[in-house]
Amino acid sequence: MTNILDFLWKNMSSPASGEMPATPSKASSQQGVAHGTQVHFDPKLVPSLIADHQMLLSIFGDIGNASKQRNSGLLKEKLGEFGNALRGHLLTENIKFYLYLQYSLEGDAESAAVMHDFRKEMQHIGKAVADFLRRYEDTTDWNNAAWEQFENDVMQIGKVLIKRIQTEENVLYPLYLPTGGYK
Repeated sequence: MTNILDFLWKNMSSPASGEMPATPSKASSQQGVAHGTQVHFDPKLVPSLIADHQMLLSIFGDIGNASKQRNSGLLKEKLGEFGNALRGHLLTENIKFYLYLQYSLEGDAESAAVMHDFRKEMQHIGKAVADFLRRYEDTTDWNNAAWEQFENDVMQIGKVLIKRIQTEENVLYPLYLPTGGYK
């Protein structure tokens, strides 16, 4: 099996500096009201989400290394760590990122449709990854066939992870801009 971390890094096409395209310099104090809840633009949110991506990729690389070493104890530990980190990332995206976009893109039907498609797709990906994690966290018989199946499955999850991160960083995250267009 090829080194998962090398595979992931080689196939990432985010900017070398890790920075997102510049956003307008409007004050981050612009806000909206969504069902009685204040929704704020946070200039640190997208860089934080990108840092989460890098952390997730690193943990995913650790999963690949544990698999290569056939170390089931370390593998289970890293699968749990990955699951926890992914759940935290998805929660942040759902509460801070998507909620803000939902209201800031109300007047832009095309961008709002892109955002909704991303959110729906992420729900499907999240379920598939959760099923993958559950299946292998509960595995107790790590024979050769189980390791081979895991390696195939982890490569498929890795491909989905790479594609999702690339499209989020290049297409979705640039939609997150300060706006005063709330109702």
